[in-house]
Amino acid sequence: MAFFSFSLLKESFTYRSKQIELSQKYYSKDITLWKELNNKNKKNDFCDLKYENRLKIPTIGKKLLICLPPKFGLGDAVEYGIAIKSLIESGKFSKIGIAFCSDHSFVFKKYFLFMNIYPLLISEKQIKKYDTVFHVTLEVEALRLQKYKRSNIALEVCKFFDVLMLNFKIKINQAIKNYTKTISIFPVSTSVIRSLPYECIEEITKYFRNEYQIKIIIDNSSFSKYLEEKNKKNNFLFVKPKNLESLILEISKINFGVFVDSGPLHIAKIFDKEGILIETSVPDEILLTNSKNIYSVKNIYKSNYCKGPCGLVDIFYYDGNVGCYESNKISFENIKTLKSFKNLQRWNKKDNNAHFFLNPVGCIKKIDVKNIIELIKVKLEED
Repeated sequence: MAFFSFSLLKESFTYRSKQIELSQKYYSKDITLWKELNNKNKKNDFCDLKYENRLKIPTIGKKLLICLPPKFGLGDAVEYGIAIKSLIESGKFSKIGIAFCSDHSFVFKKYFLFMNIYPLLISEKQIKKYDTVFHVTLEVEALRLQKYKRSNIALEVCKFFDVLMLNFKIKINQAIKNYTKTISIFPVSTSVIRSLPYECIEEITKYFRNEYQIKIIIDNSSFSKYLEEKNKKNNFLFVKPKNLESLILEISKINFGVFVDSGPLHIAKIFDKEGILIETSVPDEILLTNSKNIYSVKNIYKSNYCKGPCGLVDIFYYDGNVGCYESNKISFENIKTLKSFKNLQRWNKKDNNAHFFLNPVGCIKKIDVKNIIELIKVKLEED
């Protein structure tokens, strides 16, 4: 886990519009910042830079600084937001700060209305305003192996602090609602084992396009580029929001969504949108907490090494091979006994993802599109 401190020695420095002052100690988890400072140190003594140990809290005080992990997606940001909102509403704390939320700080500010946000770094002076520095993935045991056995982040954090998890919802401005007959498909996740193959998108689109406008929402990922390339023969309507803000606006206007385990699903939940979840590697009881309008198409895949959904978040490296539990011939029970998990993440993302676009893991390969279409029909007819 990257957690480091630094203090500038000779001159001030601006990083992503943040002015960093001389003779002040800062803490961060931003890997890009670490690399930049480390490179500057190779040329001259630019700063005092060192890794820090995360320390477990002996007691919980009234002024809580929540330190988030260095990398997390939009869906995780929503879950952390719900957890922190629940802590604030509980009244147990006089002050709560949030450190290292990086590119998702706008989600915390605009949709959760949080104060005391430190997106990239926090100074020693600012840290001293809190009596409890809480590193989430260090303290909450269920989140330590989150990549290999996904849990409900918001629920686990709330359980740790013994507070009730809020059923958090955001009311949509009526002026931006979309009243046309539209089905919006969100096929892209940060992982190939939670993304929807093009063949599934194609069948759904062809079935409903005579009666509904079908919008396929993608991003700038390699999987999206793969889908765009496959789409050339069909010319379906692909929509690519320019940034996260635009994506959230797009979700706020949908009539009916088709989701995988991804950021758009979690945004749709807090907007109380209607749709279906195509369950892949993560169970719907984890993903659809506090959602009454999104229904699940179950993953019933089974093999010698997994029973769908297995809980795995992404493929991993093990014993010379990259894949899931089934393709690596190992179970989660074996994984959690390992002394270190670093080697599991040391794999060539570009080449291996490209392989799994064309050769999906078992549960993705066995997705039953007929079941998906039938559930969409049922839910649309209810409207």
